[in-house]
Amino acid sequence: MENLTPFSERAESMGLIVNEEAGLYQYSDRYGEIIYRQMVTKDGDWHETDGRVLPSLAIFTKSEETENFIYGGRISDFYKFIGNDVLNQRIRDSIQDVGMAIIQENSFQNIFLTRLRNEIIIRSSQNVAEIGDVFPVMIVDNSYNGTKAATISFGISTLYDGDRIVFGFSLGEMRQVHIETSRTEMSSTISSYMEVFTENIADMISSNFQSTFTEDQMLSVMDVIEEFGKKRKEKISAILTEMQPPVEAGVVPPLPSAWQVFLAIVRYSSIEPNLNVKKLLENAAESVLVIPPRMYEVLERLQSS
Repeated sequence: MENLTPFSERAESMGLIVNEEAGLYQYSDRYGEIIYRQMVTKDGDWHETDGRVLPSLAIFTKSEETENFIYGGRISDFYKFIGNDVLNQRIRDSIQDVGMAIIQENSFQNIFLTRLRNEIIIRSSQNVAEIGDVFPVMIVDNSYNGTKAATISFGISTLYDGDRIVFGFSLGEMRQVHIETSRTEMSSTISSYMEVFTENIADMISSNFQSTFTEDQMLSVMDVIEEFGKKRKEKISAILTEMQPPVEAGVVPPLPSAWQVFLAIVRYSSIEPNLNVKKLLENAAESVLVIPPRMYEVLERLQSS
């Protein structure tokens, strides 16, 4: 089985430049540069285990803005590598295959450059009366340290107060085993999402505008958000308050709609630098949405196809 083959024997086929003598494997693209180094025990003359090759590799990364490589952890000898831009280009090509154009890409990385989230916004908007133009999005998530399998998810993007906000569904998320299908199959998957997006996004937003949150629902969502930090909860609450129309002193403000709660969470998650928390916040936002049955069915099918 491929995943039991040592990294050194798979490195070249995974797109890495190999220096066997140095035990060094290198890859670079627009997002940065990574080097994997074979780990060995300390070389010396004090123990028989000195110089023994270990079944793991050290990670070193560098961006265009940094002069030196930084240590980013280690991986198992059986880790399956896929380059950030290799994965992103596969999605760009598939979007082009279905006759769509890309209008913008937003990329985010962690401080060690071992995790990437790239949001690919597609020029196929739907105008929704309540909020204006809404665009479909493909979100690519990849890691170089084995902590997360490569994934592709579907989402939406719109403007709020002049800022671009992006949300990705966890429903419909495709993992690496599905990503490695043929280009034709990937294009078909994107085409399926584009179709259900066009047919259902306006209904989804309108129905969530009309769905008023109960006090219990509000408390439940805020309790979940507080698990990610009290300050995050306070900032999301402040955003939600800004969305509410002004009321006279002494008057209890009305409860927000499901869309307003969703939008407040996504507004904050769009600027959240921690990629793990960003994803957890998106999951919390998704939990408040009323998703049309047809859209739900297609996303569920894409996830398991």
